[in-house]
Amino acid sequence: MSKNQILSDSPDSSGSPNPELLELCRAVYNDIRASVSSLEGTNEADEFMFVGADGTDTKRIDLAAEDAMLKRLKESGHSIRVISEEYGETIIGDINNIEFAAIVDPLDGTTNAVHDIPFYSVSIAFSKPDLRGIFFGYVRNLANGDEFYAETGKGAYMNGKKIESSKTSAVREFTISAYGYRQNTDRTAKLCSRAQKVRVLGSVALELCYVAAGKIDAFIDVRRTLRLVDIGAGQLIVREAGGIVTDGVGNKLFLPDNHIKPVNLVASNGMIHQEILNLISFPEIDCRGDWYYYQGTVKKIAIVSRCDSVAALEMIRKIVDTFKDRVEIYLSSSPAKYLGMEERGIAVGKMKEIGVDFVISLGGDGTILRNMSKMPDPIPILGINMGTLGFLADVDPEDAIDAIEKAIGGFMYDERPRLELSINGKFIGNAINEVVATSAYPAKMITYEILVNRRLLGEIRADGIVFATPTGSTAYALSAGGPIVTPEVDAILIVPIAPFKLSSRPWIVPFDSEIAVRVKMPKKEIVIVTDGKVVTPPEIETERQEDFIHVNENDTVTIKRARYPGRFVKFSDACFYETVRKKLN
Repeated sequence: MSKNQILSDSPDSSGSPNPELLELCRAVYNDIRASVSSLEGTNEADEFMFVGADGTDTKRIDLAAEDAMLKRLKESGHSIRVISEEYGETIIGDINNIEFAAIVDPLDGTTNAVHDIPFYSVSIAFSKPDLRGIFFGYVRNLANGDEFYAETGKGAYMNGKKIESSKTSAVREFTISAYGYRQNTDRTAKLCSRAQKVRVLGSVALELCYVAAGKIDAFIDVRRTLRLVDIGAGQLIVREAGGIVTDGVGNKLFLPDNHIKPVNLVASNGMIHQEILNLISFPEIDCRGDWYYYQGTVKKIAIVSRCDSVAALEMIRKIVDTFKDRVEIYLSSSPAKYLGMEERGIAVGKMKEIGVDFVISLGGDGTILRNMSKMPDPIPILGINMGTLGFLADVDPEDAIDAIEKAIGGFMYDERPRLELSINGKFIGNAINEVVATSAYPAKMITYEILVNRRLLGEIRADGIVFATPTGSTAYALSAGGPIVTPEVDAILIVPIAPFKLSSRPWIVPFDSEIAVRVKMPKKEIVIVTDGKVVTPPEIETERQEDFIHVNENDTVTIKRARYPGRFVKFSDACFYETVRKKLN
């Protein structure tokens, strides 16, 4: 069958699902079935191999299934963009002539397979190459051979017979599969207490197919851990069987265009879908903020590092040795010179120009701050914590190689707003944590006049003032008595340092505000500190006191949102509140 036939928007007259794709799915199933048969129920099946592209552990049985799937797809003769749970993204055939995408979970229900519980499956979905428009779904139980499939506009089938979702119309009569997770089990508690029966079976793809076949009435997962490979095929089969699929609050389910971003999902027979949503609903509070998928193939990476740490320098060598044959690797100038790798050296400010996809930072938060300040439009930074606290550098050294491996295969990043600093209208620099105005001479109080959008906020007499982002709220601003602010709050903190008056309290103003600061005492001078470094003229990189920019009563310091945000490579879905508890307790 040709590419045009496979991706045709017009169903053929037979009304039957695509026979070539069905044959291909069955061949994949048979190969996976053969590859895992000797491992099911064994200790060997549970052996850890590596961290998969989705961030979960890949066991030996997962790897066997994945390798069998890829081998069969390679033999199909098609050019395919493969999205899978363990390897992430793989291109088969002609990269310039991709026919369609295959979204595959070769083994959904690994724990069941390891313990020989007969409920685990292979899930395959086919879509357009850009992952939009899933048009064919296939799920098959690897333990008993039950087969489910559907094609857009042609209905859903189980073991060759057309199926429909149930007609149950009362929650008290429902049989449901409902997943909660740790702190959010209460979201499903009310629904579970109302339903007739609750089943948690351990294979999302199969459970969705059971909704389609009317064997259970609804599937609910509010853990925010489901990914495209988990639900790509199952959600289509539910829809084609007459059911409804939405996100956790009832909005249309927009499937991610990558294998990393997680979603919530509610699937039901459609009879009382809204009632289910009402029972599980409370305002969604995403304490993580939006993540973005890096568009493009990772070809070039760079490393910035502290040079006073033997462990950090050894880590550089390990990273270079591990990945030098897969991507181009650059080092910032200082470690390149220190390690005798001058041929890899490049200034941090030039990394974006040569197309570096992401930067690895070896050190603490200070290493990230120093190097990000040199990037007008920051490249995503992957922080390996070889410092102390590590709010921004959140990957432990022992996990560094695995994290880089995952990032090279495709990564998510989040964006944090930065502050832009100008003095008398001249741009000086950016800050991801804070801008601090403080006396040029130790232990001297200054009176600061602060205006927000040209309106007087007040005159504050203090040792200094911290102007912090939410990211910086856990840094200097916190030590000065400011509040902890979650990253989703779009605000600037104004926190006095050791103020003279008890009434001088911290302020929080909108991030889009323009803040002006002036010295209100004659013959007094202040210096400005951005992310822990006293500012000097932009063309001078020095830490000598004689080069510091001094600001007096005739000068105006302006602080506002920077044009470009800071960007951080992310893997963990850990909540900000959890991070604060872990780091500060």
